[in-house]
Amino acid sequence: MIIADLIRRAFATHADRPAIASGDVVVSYAQVADRSYRLVNALRERGIAPGDRVATLAANNVTSLEVITGLALGGYARTALHAMNSGEAHLQMLDASGARVLLTTMDFYSRFHSEFAAATQLEHVLVLGAADPALLDYEAVLAAADPADAAVPVSADDILHLAYSSGSTGTPRASVHTHESWSAVTVDHATMLPRITPEDVYLAAAPLTHAASTVIFLLLARGASIQILEHFDPADALSLIERERCSLTVMVPTMLASLATHPDVGRYDLSSMRAIVYAGAPISAATARAAQQALGDVLFQTYGQSECLPVSCLTPEDHALGVTTDEKILTSAGRPCLNAQLKIVDEAGQPVEAGRVGEILVSTLGRMRGIYADPIATAERITEDGFVRTNDIGYLDERGLLFVVDRKNDMIISGGFNIWPAEIETALLRHPDVAEAIAIGIPHPRWGETPVAIVVTRPGSAVQADELIELCKAQIGSMKKPTQIVLRTDPLPRNEFGKLSRRALREQFWPAASLPDRQVSGA
Repeated sequence: MIIADLIRRAFATHADRPAIASGDVVVSYAQVADRSYRLVNALRERGIAPGDRVATLAANNVTSLEVITGLALGGYARTALHAMNSGEAHLQMLDASGARVLLTTMDFYSRFHSEFAAATQLEHVLVLGAADPALLDYEAVLAAADPADAAVPVSADDILHLAYSSGSTGTPRASVHTHESWSAVTVDHATMLPRITPEDVYLAAAPLTHAASTVIFLLLARGASIQILEHFDPADALSLIERERCSLTVMVPTMLASLATHPDVGRYDLSSMRAIVYAGAPISAATARAAQQALGDVLFQTYGQSECLPVSCLTPEDHALGVTTDEKILTSAGRPCLNAQLKIVDEAGQPVEAGRVGEILVSTLGRMRGIYADPIATAERITEDGFVRTNDIGYLDERGLLFVVDRKNDMIISGGFNIWPAEIETALLRHPDVAEAIAIGIPHPRWGETPVAIVVTRPGSAVQADELIELCKAQIGSMKKPTQIVLRTDPLPRNEFGKLSRRALREQFWPAASLPDRQVSGA
């Protein structure tokens, strides 16, 4: 299946139905079709060719859907920038992707226009709500464009989108997803979730630029509608679920916890909700109980990465068993999805038996086709037999449940956001008084993990921890800054190879989980 064909069929089949709404603004499938075709033609008129990268940077809004569908119909590679990143990170991703066009809002343009101007290959910036007549106003551009379907030929192997994340070196790398691979992701979600119908209403509570968009094409295929929540607030989300009878959503665990434990949750009618998908980390037994009491048996936990998804799923039945009988189930990532093959291997790449820890390797029909413009990184991540090296450490128990117990590359997941220690360390080392720096994740009751940095200052330095935290905030963004910095003058511990020992420092803050009756392989 080609995603572009799915979109055209959805436009024709559900033309009169509501497709997306924000507040009092409701846009039908026919209107989304019109605006999608106009976007394609506006880009074609400016010489943007199929295969070119088009970057997006915006919070959820009523134009989010037409951007996703329009870029797919035009054969463009959608490149979503992370809304919470710093300007420097935006510039890195624009240059790494070679994006020729950026679609953004006036808010983001005002904040990052100097970085956009510095992007080496960026030719056009279309600004939604442009406040300066010298800017290309998104609405004016669409109004002047041809509304006819340009019928751009798109093949299964054409790139649909580039999913960017920072690697362990802090360098932006993008997973390449094609129309074919994302069709497989769509089918996997269709088999995992309750059957979606035209009566379903999707609550877009998390950014549609990222994980929350994984079900978009399934919603379109079934004629469902989307309710936009521009900025997540648990009270607003609860009110929207009740008022619009929302039945499906995708959240990170912290969002789900704030929803389920809100003091007024019992005052809302949430009976319409049929599925809440959360990913990024397990939830506590207390949160699972609160969610079940407020919402019923609707929880689905999925495990995956932008490189390969979905990998596994913890079903409502699993959650119910975890709440009532076996809490350990709630710490698992569930069982492999229908089209996922999964194996745990030791350092030599050999499969290990159930209960033994090793690296998680995954092959899914929806896996990435490679790392964009980086054959060396692609070869490092994809094995000769087509499995993705996840860099996650885990094990399968005798029931087939997957447990993720560590991250091989020490990535920190805070509130569902991936934070690489190298990004924090690089920012800190730019300060002249910082001699050494290392970042680790420690437990946090709300966010799951929070980044902490240990800094060795130079002799005579008067630098303060708060000053360094603000430095990180300015350089890498508020979400990635450390919430605590420990200053010291003694050298940081190093391993036998002379490298900084993240593990030794983590032991001071986060004692390693006991792994009784399990032998560690490749950890």
